[in-house]
Amino acid sequence: MRISGMTETAPDDAVTVPANDDRPHSPAIAGFAAVAAALVGVAAVMLYGWTSEEGWHLLITLSMIIAGALIARPANDPDVRRTWVLGRWVLTGIGAAGVVLGAYLAGFALVDLSIPDGPFFGSQRPELPPPVVILLMLYGVPLIALIILAVRGLTAGLVGIGVVTPVLAVSIMGVAGANASVIALSSLVVAIACVPMALLSKTRWGSLTILIGLMAASFAVGAGVSPFGSLATSTNRPATKATEAAVGTLPEGLVPVVLVLALGAAAVLLALAVSRQDVASGLVGAALFSVPPAYLLIPTLMTGEGVHVSRSLALAAIPLAVLLVALIAWRASALRDVVARALRLPAVHPAVFAAAAGVAAVTLTVYSLPAFGLPGRVSGVITLAVLAAAAVLAVRLPGLPGAVLAAVTLVALQLGAPWLRLINGDRGFQNGFVDWQIAAIVGLIVAVAAAVVLVWRHRQAGVWAAAAYLLAGAMANVLWALLGADRLSSFSRDGDFTAITVLVLPLLVLGVPAAVAALRGSAAGQAVGTVLVAAGAFIPLNVLVSELPSGGDSPTDVALQFSFAPFTPTNVEGVARLLDPGAWTLAGVLVMLLLALVLLASTARRASAPLAATITLAVLVAGQVAVVSVGREWGVDVTDSMLGIFAGVAVVLGAVAMFAVVTRTGVSVHRPTGDQTRY
Repeated sequence: MRISGMTETAPDDAVTVPANDDRPHSPAIAGFAAVAAALVGVAAVMLYGWTSEEGWHLLITLSMIIAGALIARPANDPDVRRTWVLGRWVLTGIGAAGVVLGAYLAGFALVDLSIPDGPFFGSQRPELPPPVVILLMLYGVPLIALIILAVRGLTAGLVGIGVVTPVLAVSIMGVAGANASVIALSSLVVAIACVPMALLSKTRWGSLTILIGLMAASFAVGAGVSPFGSLATSTNRPATKATEAAVGTLPEGLVPVVLVLALGAAAVLLALAVSRQDVASGLVGAALFSVPPAYLLIPTLMTGEGVHVSRSLALAAIPLAVLLVALIAWRASALRDVVARALRLPAVHPAVFAAAAGVAAVTLTVYSLPAFGLPGRVSGVITLAVLAAAAVLAVRLPGLPGAVLAAVTLVALQLGAPWLRLINGDRGFQNGFVDWQIAAIVGLIVAVAAAVVLVWRHRQAGVWAAAAYLLAGAMANVLWALLGADRLSSFSRDGDFTAITVLVLPLLVLGVPAAVAALRGSAAGQAVGTVLVAAGAFIPLNVLVSELPSGGDSPTDVALQFSFAPFTPTNVEGVARLLDPGAWTLAGVLVMLLLALVLLASTARRASAPLAATITLAVLVAGQVAVVSVGREWGVDVTDSMLGIFAGVAVVLGAVAMFAVVTRTGVSVHRPTGDQTRY
């Protein structure tokens, strides 16, 4: 193979490398290139947010899209130098992230261009495009980019399509005047239609059908509010207003029908996602069953009375039915065969049904039980007993079924937090904060014990990630109780340091060892890092959700906060609401960005699509929050200087990475990492 010094072909002595080897053959350069690309992305987002010139906006977005496309284009050709040096998955990740971020920002740039220029005098306002057109621009450009990525075979493109398309449809219906009933019924029809389509297709397009069906079911159950829909609408005002227009309560007789049918469709789709090990669809389905619909639960929290019996039973019907079927099928082989044929699965081991029964029981306590309005200590005892039984069953079950139940139990311990209700009952803060401090310490002890036992039994990466999720929430509870619960609960706006400590410190304590393990090739370290970086990135989005609609006191605001709760385990008692853009917020963003960059470097040794996608979100959030915080704290002149310095450093690092790639020769021996999930 002939080359010259700066050609785009692999080195001559690379002939011993298999043509289908996707790994980076220079892991150090690959890791450095990924980190440099992330810093360039942060700089681009900051520049976009700081400048108000439409021409600069277009230049930045087009540069990101074109650069991403050019970087990723040769990813499937091992004879191209940068493919050989960086590896297919690193090259594809950098390119896809650039295209997606650029397309996301391009939607906003198009909206800016569609608004007439001034000057406007007095009460004059610019004539805005119709809301539907704005939504099509905001979501249409990213959706086109995601479709292109999906056509090129990237799973990230399919996942993005599955999340964005239902959000766009619901948002358009909302701004077009559709009420909650229309949105819920339309979403229900889509969810039900996706079930047979998903059953008949086991290809990646079948996975897309599962994802769309689960998103639609979540909108049907939430009467216009969906957990992942909240993520997608939290970063722009028009989409949030669409959600606000859609949210509401359904007619009395319609609620049980929608709940039973939508949850039934979601249960089937979630079972298919788990059986096919579809992580993205599994997360969407798990989010649906993690928090009850806000429009049902808010009256219960305000009055202490249970939801109307028909609604409560409808909320519990599907988990209860799954529990009964799974318990019978656990012992009856005939029923196991029937279920396997219905779901188009091969023979199913009895342990799978035992795990399904455990998951259904946990769902009943975390998802359905709050709607019955039981006294705090009674519901706490029931929840603790069920979760303890689920943990014991998870220890006894082998392999993947036991690991799934273990992960669900760990997450449910964080979401259900039975010790808070056992110790505090229904008193809240009426008797001071001592009970809360005791409950937080007890919760941390229980969390550590559960995590140690279940991780020791099942060392899969997903169990490690669930344990980190639980421990982060438990540690944040202790910090909140000990460092200033009495002061922070008074809604003072001077608690930035304490708030950022509660929100970020648990993520760092767990994230640093996870990053070290990830750098050594541990899949568990990457999984834990993904959860922690995602939790850190969702905190600013949670703040945006609390501030965008109606000044913070509307039912929509409460509904969105409820739907967001599973994504921010360290946001104890809504402590994120105390954050203002400033020095401490900037410090929290920077340390989380540093953690994300270290984890990103680990992808040079082991591919991790979830980690790469999460860091792409972190890059977007970090850039947006950083530029606002610097501008608010130090003013325009300092922001200009700091932004120029940061952008210059990022460009230099990017140029160094490019130079290292084009001058790399020879083969770097890359030892297999093996299974290192013990970390």
